[in-house]
Amino acid sequence: MRLLSYYLEGRRFEWLITIAMLWLAVATFVSPEILRASAFQWVALVISPWFTACLLFAIGWTRLVGLLLNGHQVRGRRVGPMIRAVTAAACAVMWVQFDLALIQLSISQGFMSPGVPFWSMFVLGELDVAYRVVANGRTS
Repeated sequence: MRLLSYYLEGRRFEWLITIAMLWLAVATFVSPEILRASAFQWVALVISPWFTACLLFAIGWTRLVGLLLNGHQVRGRRVGPMIRAVTAAACAVMWVQFDLALIQLSISQGFMSPGVPFWSMFVLGELDVAYRVVANGRTS
């Protein structure tokens, strides 16, 4: 139980987002129409669902590795925090794209999508993770 606490403590947001990313990637691989039939249709106009799924899977998997390596050293360097910071910044860019798609949908339908506040907060959460990891220079 202590080992599980070590990996989860202070990083629950990152774990939840990582699992959600991997889950959405698998769901998109199985059924690419989910992006075209949702508010993310605006994203699917520019980026194919297959590429989106690959991107979600690659960043999610890399982030998972960063979370597992957090606190460990590879050749005398702590790579986990560096991976976490880079993937948090990459996720912030992706979430901005999703948020913009929902904002565009909101404008066209005349009222705000309830997903806009969530994706906006995900962006801020990711930027906070990247900042804390880099600023603290520790395994927080």
